[in-house]
Amino acid sequence: MVPESCAGFTRKVYRMKSLLFRLFKQTLPCSAAVLALLGVVVMSSPVRADSLCPNAANQNGSGNYTFTNVVGPLDATCGAKSAVTITINSATDYGRLAWDATVAGYPAGLTLGNVAGASAQVVLDGAADQPFYMLGFTDSTDQLGQANGGDQILMIEFQNSTVSGSTMAFNPNTTLFNLYDNSQGFYLNGPNGQADAHTLDYWLGQDPFLDNEALQQVRIGIGLAGGAGPSESVTVNSLDLNVPEPTSLLLLLTMVGTTGLGMRLTQRRNRRS
Repeated sequence: MVPESCAGFTRKVYRMKSLLFRLFKQTLPCSAAVLALLGVVVMSSPVRADSLCPNAANQNGSGNYTFTNVVGPLDATCGAKSAVTITINSATDYGRLAWDATVAGYPAGLTLGNVAGASAQVVLDGAADQPFYMLGFTDSTDQLGQANGGDQILMIEFQNSTVSGSTMAFNPNTTLFNLYDNSQGFYLNGPNGQADAHTLDYWLGQDPFLDNEALQQVRIGIGLAGGAGPSESVTVNSLDLNVPEPTSLLLLLTMVGTTGLGMRLTQRRNRRS
């Protein structure tokens, strides 16, 4: 069995290798230069980081929560007081920021299968604060066990805080999520409910029909603890979504195709001479 941490990477590499090998088969028998390009494509995953403004995110929650705009590092590009502080009175309350396609800079064509991760710059009020990521989507195939095909499904991060210093990271190979029918209010895809937490790549391996589902929302929230606790607060200074860089892959494929075509034309001319 392929380990959880490797499953998604392996699947994506195989898809890229298959595409390139088909191209090579059609265009040329062998080329050291092209094989070198193959190595670059297979061993690297070109991505870019799209930066989103915290003050542009949708704000919502439940219980006792407040949002406060404060001075942030993106004020020059996002406007004055671009950072947002979420405060809840008790750990059982809930507050969140949500970025979606209505927010400037949200990546077009983002799916559960191509999101390469995220990194948020945050400031915690105390060591007990536990902000978490949520990924929102709908399952058009209606195969997850939700009540209705149009229900909003959330992948909710369920593990110890991923904040290191001021960086809150999401990695498809390591960050653990459970599945939740947010429209109806129950957990999906496992006998243990909330505790059925796995990486995004694991879930995609188990449910490959989710690979092309649009990632409609990325959230950062705090609260929703199982028992009463102290107030919590987190300031979100920025959010970077890591997405595929199609121009880099297109450039490499173009180079491969051009090299193959050139070699075929050379071979034809050599055969005629």
